[in-house]
Amino acid sequence: MTKIVGILNVTPDSFSDGGKFDSLETALTHLKKLIAEGADVIDIGAESTRPQATPIGPQEEWRRLTKILPAVISEVKKSQKKIKTSIDSYHFETLVKAWELGVDVVNDVTGLSDERIVNFIAAKNVETVLMHHAAIPAVEGALVNRNINLIREMLRWSEEKISYLQQKNVKKSQLIFDVGIGFGKDALQSIRVLKNIDAFRVLGLPLYVGHSKKSFLEAIKIEGDRAEKTLVVSKYLLQKNVDFLRVHDVAAHFSLLES
Repeated sequence: MTKIVGILNVTPDSFSDGGKFDSLETALTHLKKLIAEGADVIDIGAESTRPQATPIGPQEEWRRLTKILPAVISEVKKSQKKIKTSIDSYHFETLVKAWELGVDVVNDVTGLSDERIVNFIAAKNVETVLMHHAAIPAVEGALVNRNINLIREMLRWSEEKISYLQQKNVKKSQLIFDVGIGFGKDALQSIRVLKNIDAFRVLGLPLYVGHSKKSFLEAIKIEGDRAEKTLVVSKYLLQKNVDFLRVHDVAAHFSLLES
């Protein structure tokens, strides 16, 4: 059954909810809402990777997390539900500190490009989201070549990356594959990935899609705002039995699951 990943951004500048949950009080209030609505995973991020976002270093990232993350982990454990916490970061120092606090999943949007992170997840057997990407933060123009077969190129990249990770003692059973909607892909490429989501089953990994409220949705010619279009796409992905959907609106997605 598809698991719902609830987004908790403690950032001042994320594209959808920047500045809404960057204090301890607002973060915990939103966390409790996500838990009550039925999230299976809580994904916590302190750095925006939207286009034109200003990159930050691990020191600033941890400053944003230092009070909020321990309280989030504690609240999740208190809930007595089988909920996992995930840290959305590509900074080695942040990932190590988060894991030491009790975070369950590493969500590295750079596709595990830092060998220190690879060695760490191998040594600690950490469940990890491996995302296909071209540039972090998302950079205007840094796209997969439009003149090549996108799906074939993504599969080639993924198979090579998985092989490399296995050579570094990362088990395949640790990995979840994120198709990286909007990361190095324009709107039409992102739509093509979604239409061909079944092609990625050949990798033998659980599939993870983060499409919620992203700008590519403007290219889908149906009525509705981004939130409504997110639900249309999610309904399609649920029919395809995608393993994880990373979303802002958990309650609306559980309504889809129950319908």
